Amino acid sequence: MPKVSVIIPVYNTEKYLRKCLDSVCNQTLSDIEIICINDRSLDSSFEILKEFAQQDDRIKLLDFKENKGAAAARNAGLAEVQGEYVGFVDSDDFIDFDFYEKLYTKAKETSADAAKGNVYNYNPQTQETYLSEFYNMNDKIRENKAYFHYGFTSAIYSRQLLAQNNIKFPEGIVYFEDPYFSVQVLLNLKNIVIVDDAKYFYTDISQSISRSTLEVSYANDFLLVSKNIAEMLNKSKIDCTSYTIIFQFLYNFCINWLNEKVSNEAKDIVFDSLVYLLDSFLYPDIRTVSFKLQLLPKTYFFKLLRYNSLNNVKAPLNIKRV
Repeated sequence: MPKVSVIIPVYNTEKYLRKCLDSVCNQTLSDIEIICINDRSLDSSFEILKEFAQQDDRIKLLDFKENKGAAAARNAGLAEVQGEYVGFVDSDDFIDFDFYEKLYTKAKETSADAAKGNVYNYNPQTQETYLSEFYNMNDKIRENKAYFHYGFTSAIYSRQLLAQNNIKFPEGIVYFEDPYFSVQVLLNLKNIVIVDDAKYFYTDISQSISRSTLEVSYANDFLLVSKNIAEMLNKSKIDCTSYTIIFQFLYNFCINWLNEKVSNEAKDIVFDSLVYLLDSFLYPDIRTVSFKLQLLPKTYFFKLLRYNSLNNVKAPLNIKRV
């Protein structure tokens, strides 16, 4: 049984794929399996994958006949894993050569369900690396594991934990599938250990989906995922503090998007998400928590007031425009 199974979904990343595969294939922890899923790439990514697979028999190559998205690719990888722990690397990112050795060693020492490293930004133009401000939440996770609701690639997870709880990625969407996976993990996670010097490098590509202008389809994905996360939380036995942390993360996304220069149609969908989340609070006292609603654009702030006071928002998901 391999110690770690690494899942790498690949779609049109020929510029970065060699660096990614070099970093995984040359890990100081050699007892790993590497599952690469070609998601019907249109560039030379598949040829690069075949080249590496011929040189390293630890690589298992899956080839989709149609483009299915990163979530479906990762799920296909999960169906194949044999390792004690499971890790994920995006094909335009890379990892430090001792990344999995450090995570695996600490996970075994502490019998942890998950071991998490740190995320560093990588600028491909300057080759500069620096600790990511957005993903720098290890100290917060030490206070409460609920802060680990994004940045899932910076960790390894017990295969048993994922399999026994049927934890997968939501297929059919291209945006915000990562937090859905992370929240599923959180709701079933007994313990997580932090390894600050295990480094995952996120390649800062301004054209990527996560950095692009919010489109209507992405807004619809966020609406669906945020609704599903809210429903998961309300059916769980999670404590009030952890519940609040995750909801606040979703709210902050809503507020930020509503202040971006995006289409009114996309903003209206995100506003639907905000109203649904406000209406979904399980704990009565949680309404007293500040979610930066004062930062809403005036138009949407007054729309929200029209439905009810901020301390007693009750509105259906498909709200009537005003």
